[in-house]
Amino acid sequence: MKRILLFLFIIFSFFTLVSCGNDEESGNDIPPVEEPTISGEETVVPTPEPQPTPQPTPTPAPVITKEMLEAAIFEGDQVDYDGEVHSLEVTNVPDGVEVTYKNNDKVNPGNYYVSATLTYGDITVTKTAYLKINQLTPELTAEAEQTVLLYGGNVYPKYEINNTEQTVVFTVYKDGKEVSEKSLFTEGEYTVEIIAKKSKFYVEDSITVNVTVVSSLFGLNFEDRTFEWDGTEKTILLNSEENVPSDYEVVYENNVGTDAGVYYAYAYVKDPEGNVVETQAATLNIVHPTNEEFETYLDGFFYEYLEDDLLSINIFCENPSKWGFDIANYEASWYSYEPTTEEDFIEGKKYFNDLYTELKAFENAPLSPLQQVAYNKVEDFLLENIALYEIEDIEFMRIVYVDSFGGYVADFATYMEAYSYRSEEDVLDIIEFINSTETAFPSYLGFVADKAEHGYGLSRYTVSKMRQFLYDIIEQGEDYYLADAICARINAVDSSILTAEQKASYCAQVVNAMDTAYLKGVQDLYDGLEAYLDVLPEEESGYWSTYETGEELFTAELESLLGLEDFNMDAYIAELEAEFKRTNNLASDAQSNLVSKFGIKTNEQFYALLESYPIFEGTPEEMVKYLEEFAPNVVPNLKSKPNIEIKEMDEASAKVSNAVAYYMKSALDNTGSEHITLNPLKLGDANDVLGTLAHEGYPGHLYAYVYSKEIGQHDLSTIMTNTAHAEGWATYVELALYEYVINTTDDPNLKVIVEYLYANQLNGYLIYSMFDAYVHCRGWDASDISYWLQKNYGYKEEDGDETGEEIYNLLIETPVTYAAYAYGKLFFVKLHDQAKEILGSFYNEIEFNGMLLSKGWTNLGELQNTYNEYMTAKCHKHGLEFVA
Repeated sequence: MKRILLFLFIIFSFFTLVSCGNDEESGNDIPPVEEPTISGEETVVPTPEPQPTPQPTPTPAPVITKEMLEAAIFEGDQVDYDGEVHSLEVTNVPDGVEVTYKNNDKVNPGNYYVSATLTYGDITVTKTAYLKINQLTPELTAEAEQTVLLYGGNVYPKYEINNTEQTVVFTVYKDGKEVSEKSLFTEGEYTVEIIAKKSKFYVEDSITVNVTVVSSLFGLNFEDRTFEWDGTEKTILLNSEENVPSDYEVVYENNVGTDAGVYYAYAYVKDPEGNVVETQAATLNIVHPTNEEFETYLDGFFYEYLEDDLLSINIFCENPSKWGFDIANYEASWYSYEPTTEEDFIEGKKYFNDLYTELKAFENAPLSPLQQVAYNKVEDFLLENIALYEIEDIEFMRIVYVDSFGGYVADFATYMEAYSYRSEEDVLDIIEFINSTETAFPSYLGFVADKAEHGYGLSRYTVSKMRQFLYDIIEQGEDYYLADAICARINAVDSSILTAEQKASYCAQVVNAMDTAYLKGVQDLYDGLEAYLDVLPEEESGYWSTYETGEELFTAELESLLGLEDFNMDAYIAELEAEFKRTNNLASDAQSNLVSKFGIKTNEQFYALLESYPIFEGTPEEMVKYLEEFAPNVVPNLKSKPNIEIKEMDEASAKVSNAVAYYMKSALDNTGSEHITLNPLKLGDANDVLGTLAHEGYPGHLYAYVYSKEIGQHDLSTIMTNTAHAEGWATYVELALYEYVINTTDDPNLKVIVEYLYANQLNGYLIYSMFDAYVHCRGWDASDISYWLQKNYGYKEEDGDETGEEIYNLLIETPVTYAAYAYGKLFFVKLHDQAKEILGSFYNEIEFNGMLLSKGWTNLGELQNTYNEYMTAKCHKHGLEFVA
């Protein structure tokens, strides 16, 4: 408007000036022309004298002085922000003086110093003035007393504000004390200060309102319900409607079902005008009951799965007769190698195809939810085996009996320690197992020879490491720990089963069997392997990575492990790379923070610092007790509380084992005892031991396995576990332990140390999984790994070469192994973080983690489906958005 008025003023002035120049009555008189005088005489017309041509009188040049410029007026101004341009102008400026401005013509609020420079010839005068454009006060309004429904993820009070620019935040008070905003997600009465934060154009402003948070305006509750299908109609209703005013109406949507399935129901309360004043949501589940025919099939498959394997029967069945096993009919013999004939191969292929045909008879059968999980597990198992029979030389492409970790000889000690002595027959079986190693161990030479003959020879590294493991046992001879460990187990057998004389006799037989059969088997294998030290050329010492079909096998193994739909190797590698970069930066920042905070100069000082701030000090047994107390903060309570025994590996196994610790599953019908085995040579400080026990014990493997026995699934589902789920869970709950400590400790030094432990664990295993994929799918060798370490981690050339060689040798013998840890963990963390972000304060850690184990250890594809089901129902309940 000001610009338009100014424009009109200029036009009006212009026309006024034009009119004045042509007005006859203006008073600008013109002198009259003199006429000649007329008389009687001759008229004489005087001859005019020549006059000089008149010249204009020159106008004198104005005299402008510096004082005149200084007399110009330049005044400041203060205006409110209106989105228009505001300027300051110099007045009383003599004609001919040039004026230039700096920092003028402003729109946004602020304090501006404007300068005006007046110039006339070589005279210059500068003036300054202050322009202030004020911020506006927002129009922030809200009802002073509000009742807010706990639905839709937004329980904050309602307000109105006249702009979209300001951020609005809330400060919540209960009983006069400031509390977390999350408190609003609990029913109660609160005082809430609504604050419109200062912004570019507006000043900060606030109002205070009283808020009553309720889950229902009328005391209503709409509960989720699950029914077993029986062909009749199932309905869910609000628990009570008597408090709803009589002139109001309750309307239901999708709350009735007959067929098995999930029904996402709504209950709407409408006022007399038909407006919805309250929404409640619930989920109706109709599930098929246990299919007895399929249950019988699973019983039979379970029997088939364990039959002819006395070790598995002993480990998983405390009372074998419960499942129909008569252990007296089984031979106690350790695993030997026997060449596979063409007839064996054909028979095996037909066997798995026949089993698959039997399973497919139930493809469309009505199954209970947990039976469907069992169906999927059996199907995955059979399809994987059928696929392996399609790969030529598959039996020789794998490394089983002999490897750098001790192969089946190392496994023997592990299984003998895990074997349960529940009867005299079990003790006799142990002695027979030991005696069988005299022929079982040397049979592995036949496997090595057949591998080499088919073009899959073992590398010198693998054979050398295996021989070193065997040599350590031979060197110990009669002092090798295993005889003492077995005898200790025998002597612990209840006296009602074995007398003292029987125990002494059987221990003597164990010692004899170890000295004669076991050590002889170890010696024969050690001697025979010498011939295979240089069978494989060094350039072919890459196993799967050098095999013609190695990449195909690696991809198939990885797909089977993860069980993800539409798996893509390039996307998998890209995800690992991105996550490694992100988490490595977090770990580096956390480490730098420690170095700076504590003035660390050397690696020795750094590790000494970590050791000096333990989360919990005590023995491993005491740590387990601590973890049992911590676990209920993140996982559901177990129905049973097993006694947990902590053991250590023997020195020979510990030296070659790649494991820091391991948990051996207990019998399905055992709820009383569990045990964890630690590697004493690979344990670090107290925090390392605690983290390891959290991984293997509470709330890791041990907890998850016991929980899986309690959820009512078939025994077959319990023992058919997926490694990616198992290791993903165990690494995920290690992180949960560190999060718990970070959030609860009062020690600021411990907090920053555990923040480092968290970031380091988050980053852990990812680099190995990256290299694993690079080696088996990108053709990397040890030198490529070394170069990467030198380029990205600053390794010196010699150190990079040595480390690269170690990593390469590890990965070629354990393809896909680290994916279970790295990608499994990544998968769990991704689900966890997404759920917390979407659910906000409706997120429940214990409930969420219970869901992750609600179907046992499934593959990650099945876990994703379980998560989608949970999140869909949860978001429906609270009016949140979730896209599966």
